Amino acid sequence: MNARLLTCDVLVVGAGPAGLAAAAAARESGADVICIDLFARAGGQYTMQPAASDSPFHAAPQVRQGREAIAHCQALGVRMLLETEIFWAEPGFVIFAHQKGEAITVRAKTVVAATGGMERPIPFEGWTLPGVISAGAAQRLVKANGTRPGQNIVLAGTGPFLFAVADTFAKAEISLRAYVERQKPGIGTIDLFISHPSRLGEALGLLRSLRATGAHRYTGHGIIAALGKERVEAVRIAPLGQNGLPDKSRAFTIDNVDCLCVGHGFQPVIDFTSLLKAAHRHDDALGGWYCVTDARTQATDVAGLFAAGETAGIGGFRPARLSGRLAGLHAAQAAGRPLPHFGIDKLHRDMIQARAFAARLARLFPFPAHIADALPDHELVCRCEDVSRAQIKAAIADGASDVFSVKMWTRAGMGPCQGRVCGSGLAHLVASALGKPAAEAGYNRPHMPLRPVPLAAAEAALALADLPHGVET
Repeated sequence: MNARLLTCDVLVVGAGPAGLAAAAAARESGADVICIDLFARAGGQYTMQPAASDSPFHAAPQVRQGREAIAHCQALGVRMLLETEIFWAEPGFVIFAHQKGEAITVRAKTVVAATGGMERPIPFEGWTLPGVISAGAAQRLVKANGTRPGQNIVLAGTGPFLFAVADTFAKAEISLRAYVERQKPGIGTIDLFISHPSRLGEALGLLRSLRATGAHRYTGHGIIAALGKERVEAVRIAPLGQNGLPDKSRAFTIDNVDCLCVGHGFQPVIDFTSLLKAAHRHDDALGGWYCVTDARTQATDVAGLFAAGETAGIGGFRPARLSGRLAGLHAAQAAGRPLPHFGIDKLHRDMIQARAFAARLARLFPFPAHIADALPDHELVCRCEDVSRAQIKAAIADGASDVFSVKMWTRAGMGPCQGRVCGSGLAHLVASALGKPAAEAGYNRPHMPLRPVPLAAAEAALALADLPHGVET
């Protein structure tokens, strides 16, 4: 197994908008920068880069912004390690990774965690059927790979991201059978765009794209179940009742469906910052558990560790890019590079304003965790370990009192995804059963390895940590 030991001033984990901004800012300050990302192409979800140059998305503003940010980092001399999975880290910022059959160990003076966000699934009846996928996965299939996720598609859930996915379908000339949104348009939406008129054009463009998909729109409706034998064949929906759950007495079925794309918002990816023992808090408006940072510097409570973008709370592209730049500048300073004498105050003000818009938008689309309360006992909560709701209820009845103890009882969250997919739904079910806030239920703590890694790669990477400091192979 080939192995490399690399050293740098600043290691940036994640090459989305926040990570690219952090890497560029740190490099502009004179720091030696390495940027690691899991995917084959930098850009993240918002500025996702299509595989083909003739893609209909190649000229899209978001794609162009990502392309320019990537080119800027490359021109500055940022060392990009793509298709690289971090599987462990140790205090002192010794990071262990695996890249296409090669083991990599990185020693860094400071670290910026820009690990982004991932969708925040809620289990519902039929959610494990083939053909039921996340809205983000559908967008990636279409935008990055030019792959149509189905012929008869229903897009459902809640949140502004559903509009962005519909926009992706429209640009790819893919029609939608139905668009199912839990929230109805209200006065709050109007007030938001009166306060932030610069965002109105973007919102109107997304509405036009939704119309272009031809979707029948059901607002104020929610999913009851995905139906089918071998794969999804239909979707059962209903208007929402006073309790926020679909009113089954008024339910109806959308037949002839071969793909259900579901999205209920995003959650910060915090496995890396949790591994490094940074402080975290819970706030549903920020996606659940997020890494706590200083608003001005993006520093965590671990010396030399900074967090930017969705890792520090879901907020979207603008706060991600601004916080990334702040984190990169201050990480470079902590590594011994000079901090610019100007521009910091404006960056901070702009980020606060962008965060304020994101917070108001999040309040319009609250995370509906209580959907999980209607989950039948036979339905799976943890797919990796085949743990049903009935098993979780039994564990709680036997004395399990938080996510960790349920995990020990049932193995929920011990599979390859390490609780990333089931964690949010599991936490709600535990909290709801015990009558406690979701924050008290806790979250799935990271364990070695963070992601599946060949044993030979882990052995080779860990062995490099014993080499003398200052050595690079």
